[in-house]
Amino acid sequence: MLLKECEEVGVKILANCKIGSVGAIHELPLRFKIDTSLGTLTTPTLIIATGALSFQNLGATPFAYKIAEQFGINVVAPRPGLVPLLWNKEDLNFFSELRGVSIDCIVSCEKKSFRENLLFTHRGLSGPAILQISSYWKEGGKIEINLLPDIKILEYLIQQKKLGNKSEIKNLLSQFLSKRFTEIWCEKYFPSKPLSQISEKNLKALSRLLQNWEIIPDGDEGYEKAEVTRGGIDTHELSSQTMECKKVPGLYFIGECVDVTGHLGGHNFQWAWASAIAAANF
Repeated sequence: MLLKECEEVGVKILANCKIGSVGAIHELPLRFKIDTSLGTLTTPTLIIATGALSFQNLGATPFAYKIAEQFGINVVAPRPGLVPLLWNKEDLNFFSELRGVSIDCIVSCEKKSFRENLLFTHRGLSGPAILQISSYWKEGGKIEINLLPDIKILEYLIQQKKLGNKSEIKNLLSQFLSKRFTEIWCEKYFPSKPLSQISEKNLKALSRLLQNWEIIPDGDEGYEKAEVTRGGIDTHELSSQTMECKKVPGLYFIGECVDVTGHLGGHNFQWAWASAIAAANF
């Protein structure tokens, strides 16, 4: 369908064509000179739609950023986005064996929160909740996890204590969370013992920790695992209606190379298509 649509409007596709350099012919009107492996091309308009740095095994390169810098267009420092986060060394020793365990939770960072599944990996944390929050997390910062967003855990524990429940705390928590997780989590944060032996003060501390578990990741999985790239061509440099550079008439940037990052769920695809339509319809 795409090839048919291109053919109908006279699009010429050059396959196996490597770009050597891009320059400008400073005559009026301004034209762009593109040196390629198939010869030199000149054009009054040039649209850069080369993506960003994620999925380098599919051919991702910093080409767009180099062109922008060449023409004096500001580039916001690129960083991986929608990417798994890594355990710090101490947490890795405790939680690496939880690989494959998933928890429905709320993950927060920088006043942003997402209610999704969290997935433990052998190196850190992934799953939709972590991928979403990674776009707001900064190196050295913390994320906060509410492991029991739908449960008033303090009320429940106090009630069970009053009823004389003598179960160990890890067994009580395993009603709501994975048994593997509660055993390891309690080993690190709250040594398990019978509920009857835990003071109300300590139950309050436990409840706060369960619903505000703070983690300081030791980085992320990088561009190899990142679904998108944060940063890129500064949006202040572009027309919001046409995607044309304000400083360089005829030069356009669209898609992921621009500093626009969407959430999971197709928003980044939608941005790529919408920005392409904006440039093409001008």
